[in-house]
Amino acid sequence: MKHFRRPLVALALIAGVAVGPLAANEDLWRDCRTCHQVVAPDGTVLARGGRAGPNLYGVAGRALAGDGGFRLYSSDLQQAAATGARWTEDNFVAYLAGPDQFLRGITGNATAQSGMHVALGQGGAELFRWLRDLSN
Repeated sequence: MKHFRRPLVALALIAGVAVGPLAANEDLWRDCRTCHQVVAPDGTVLARGGRAGPNLYGVAGRALAGDGGFRLYSSDLQQAAATGARWTEDNFVAYLAGPDQFLRGITGNATAQSGMHVALGQGGAELFRWLRDLSN
């Protein structure tokens, strides 16, 4: 359905939904949006999605477990956050490729679990840059 993308974007713009950058990255966002959304501080929905995971607005450079409005971070992710680690592009890509392994490396806890049950082996850097740009 890629040939319908532009008319859908036009309809979304008429409806007042901000989707410009999303249209180019919807394949990467597809799995993320099940649990995450991107909502600006003023309430503007930049990328629709679920609320089971933290809002990814401003994730680039933010501290791990740094969405103050999200209360369901795993204790292991909170432990990783206590190290002062931030969502750099490298950390974000490593986390997406293996969330539990990423936390195990940071915390030293061989049984650490993230609570995220989806892994993204490719496209993590592009997704990070898209989220960074969407939040600016």
